[in-house]
Amino acid sequence: MIVPRRAVLALLAALFALALPAIASAEVIIDSPADEPDAVAGGVCETAAGKCTLRAAIEVTNLAGTAQEVFFDSVFDGQLSDTVVLSTPLPPIEAPISLIAARVGAPSKPGAGVSGPTGNFGITVKADGVTIRNVSITGALTGIRVIDESENFTATGDWIGVKLDGTAGANNTGIFIDPGSDGAKIGTTVGPPEFVQPNVIAGNNNEGLDVEGASNAVIRNNYFGVAPDGTTQMANAKNIEITDSTAAPGFPAENNEVGDTIEGAALTSDACDGGCNVISGATGAGIDLNGNGAGQNEAPASGPTTIHGNFIGLDKTGANAIGNGSYGILAGGADHVTVGGFPLGDANYIAGGGEGIASESKGQDFKARGNRIGFASDGGDVSPPSSKGIFVLGLEVTEEPSIESNRIRMAGGTGIETRFATGRITGNEIEGGSTGILTKVGEGAGLIASNEVEAATEHGIVVENPLNEVRANTVIGSGLSGIRVRNPPGIAMTGNLVGGSTAEKENVIEGSGGPAIEILEEALEPGSTTEVARNRGGDNGGLFIDLVAGANEGILPPAFSAAIQSKADGTAEPGATVRVFRKASAEPGELQSFLAEAVADGSGHWSVTYPQVPTGTIVAATQTSVEGATSELKIATTSAEPATGGGTGGDKKEKEKPKGKEKGTGKDKTAPETTIVKKKVKGHTVKFRFVSSEANSTFQCRLDKKKFKPCRSPKKYKRLKPGKHVFEVRAIDAAGNRDKTPATRKFRVLRRR
Repeated sequence: MIVPRRAVLALLAALFALALPAIASAEVIIDSPADEPDAVAGGVCETAAGKCTLRAAIEVTNLAGTAQEVFFDSVFDGQLSDTVVLSTPLPPIEAPISLIAARVGAPSKPGAGVSGPTGNFGITVKADGVTIRNVSITGALTGIRVIDESENFTATGDWIGVKLDGTAGANNTGIFIDPGSDGAKIGTTVGPPEFVQPNVIAGNNNEGLDVEGASNAVIRNNYFGVAPDGTTQMANAKNIEITDSTAAPGFPAENNEVGDTIEGAALTSDACDGGCNVISGATGAGIDLNGNGAGQNEAPASGPTTIHGNFIGLDKTGANAIGNGSYGILAGGADHVTVGGFPLGDANYIAGGGEGIASESKGQDFKARGNRIGFASDGGDVSPPSSKGIFVLGLEVTEEPSIESNRIRMAGGTGIETRFATGRITGNEIEGGSTGILTKVGEGAGLIASNEVEAATEHGIVVENPLNEVRANTVIGSGLSGIRVRNPPGIAMTGNLVGGSTAEKENVIEGSGGPAIEILEEALEPGSTTEVARNRGGDNGGLFIDLVAGANEGILPPAFSAAIQSKADGTAEPGATVRVFRKASAEPGELQSFLAEAVADGSGHWSVTYPQVPTGTIVAATQTSVEGATSELKIATTSAEPATGGGTGGDKKEKEKPKGKEKGTGKDKTAPETTIVKKKVKGHTVKFRFVSSEANSTFQCRLDKKKFKPCRSPKKYKRLKPGKHVFEVRAIDAAGNRDKTPATRKFRVLRRR
């Protein structure tokens, strides 16, 4: 059906009026793809041939200087022939016009195109409040150039670098926002369907979008580096670049936002919708906040810059990887960068490339939170970055980085790596890769806590700089050591602490191919010490604590003089802290639970008391010198308590009842302790591993306050509803004693995007 021209224009005008605040405006109708100037005086758009062309429309609206709506007539229906081919630059837009080529009934494709001029600028904007909608712009030096501090520019539904037939038609740069041109909106989620179609910014030789020295830009609902179908790669060299400008007097890039917090129906959808951007397929970086240096008037963005709710290296479905060539996000030396966030709707999904997220020297106050790296939007697996999931080079940084609550799956390389300043690495879940977490070089001085690291082919956590606290982590199935502290040449490794002083701060290390905790004194730097406090775990292939090559200045384990059911004593270095643990087996890589600690006196004597354990229980002890160096474990086996009570003559004094026994029966009354050693949530499925402090125990589990039922470790629950849940498990020992304080773990099942 052919829609009458007058009806089309009336409908477009009505839609546009709904999308924008009411303003006094006029309409100009472009009815020819020719490139001819205006020829009629009096502000009428009419060429010598009696047509209204794009060039003539810009000329007459500039002359009027007021807000006007410039529509492409319905003769423009998105065919390749509906492209205005420029041989010379158009005049700059100097009035607040809205240039609209929307196609009624077919909003997903621009109705008109602009091509060229080769080696020069396509459309130049020199006015505030200009909007360009549903136009294809190709073949120019810069497709759209917003200059002269022109504020509040909007582009939506445009194809930048893509011809009307859907093939690539490269500009050198797609869209350029120059210094001081603040408040740009690249893409929108507000308005009727004709006005909220994604920009497709693809196939450009340099940047798809270059924001240089401009602030308060909002970039959402766009396809970068993919064709209009959202699934086929059509590479920009770099998808998005946001930098300060060093051009005099200098312009910062502040308060720019890429993406949105995804909410409502868009949050339950697996596709990239809402304010999500597809930022994929670039030959270089997906997002670059570092720039190309002062030679091109660029410096790292001052920020704050927020990047959230995007698919980076994924297609629009969120199921398939279209990786960027180098970085997903290169924060570089940019300050105050936040990548992701704690609500699920703020998570960026990142796949492919070399490094997922990277911050570099001088980048102050960097945050990576809640991102999903190596995962599809439905929780399935996709190609992860090949080298690093998250990398921070904290040189010359005074505001420490924060890497929190990210989920990272790697096939090789390192999940999280920091250098110079460790910062806070907390609450992350890391699966696979060669190393889960690595911190190295410089002062360190950070916290690595409450992370879950599983199936690293080499080491779970590696520390190669001083003054770090490594606590409350769960490290499962590392190919070599679970936690490794290595002393590289030239660095005195002091002040590192592995474990903590409470049960909540203990690291759980299980299933390592080598030692649970390895301290490697590779360089023999004098004074290098690492303290190993409370930790637990089992099924490790080596010693639980292994000092290699003279580590910790060759400190020896303490000696046991005696070990009985409720106490132990022995000798150690004067002033050393002696920690005594219970073991569940003779396995050298196993440590079940902490019993007690004491400080050796001036003569080196130490003694501890602890809750009574069965005769024949294996116990182990470490000593930590006053300098902070911890030894390997010394093993002993508990003997029975010595006989007490009795008497002579007519005394009828009752013998003291042994602790934990019923009078006259010898029955065990000590309840076991239950510990959850591993939790894994994937999609709508959760799995728990747990242990008892007593051998031959059975278990009972329950979920969300339902009845306890018999269970075994591991316990798996499937098809859980989104929301908060509580899992509880209690052990029952061979004598029937039940743990009265079940181990509890709260968790959340997230809605699928």
